[in-house]
Amino acid sequence: MQGRRATWLAGGIGLVGCGVVGMLRGSFLGAPGATAALSLLADLLWAAAVLLLAVGLSREGSVVARRPLGMASAAIVALWPLTHSIVNLLAGPWAPDQADAWLFWTYLSMVLPLLAGVIAAMQVARARVVPRPWNWAPLWVLVGQVVLWVLPQLIGVAAPDALMQMPGLLSALGTLGFLAGTLGLGILAIVLANRSREGTVAVYPPSTSS
Repeated sequence: MQGRRATWLAGGIGLVGCGVVGMLRGSFLGAPGATAALSLLADLLWAAAVLLLAVGLSREGSVVARRPLGMASAAIVALWPLTHSIVNLLAGPWAPDQADAWLFWTYLSMVLPLLAGVIAAMQVARARVVPRPWNWAPLWVLVGQVVLWVLPQLIGVAAPDALMQMPGLLSALGTLGFLAGTLGLGILAIVLANRSREGTVAVYPPSTSS
């Protein structure tokens, strides 16, 4: 039980830290170096937290019960944001002859994390290490993030002028989805970790990044 509580507590703190660092990036938009450094720090905190919750300090601490499919999908969810940031930093400006490669990368960046997130969230739910109804929380967050991404696309198609008149809408929706997956799940993990100390319930890890 101690290994489970320590896993969830550390993982929850890592997710909360990721959310806080991610919010701080908005204060350094005029300083590309600082923004890049904070982005990498947020990605590292996310990766460490998700991997910790998936693997666990002990077997009982793993929110996917250390099942191979759950751990593999969680690893993709954990490492993809960091991979994406590093590739974008190293690649630099794209040339016209690289359009096909960048188009493939753009689609991959949308499809792979989503598929991995769905699988990881379902594995958390099916493992039932986390008590009901919280074992479904990662899936709730993932669905919410998809809705928040689709909504402005629909508005842009139906009323492009209206979308242009709301410049802060995309940023606000993106921030909301980010905070749900970091601060939201992190706080939940910490609360459930503290409850597990009293022998009541267990906790569950975060699914969809960014």
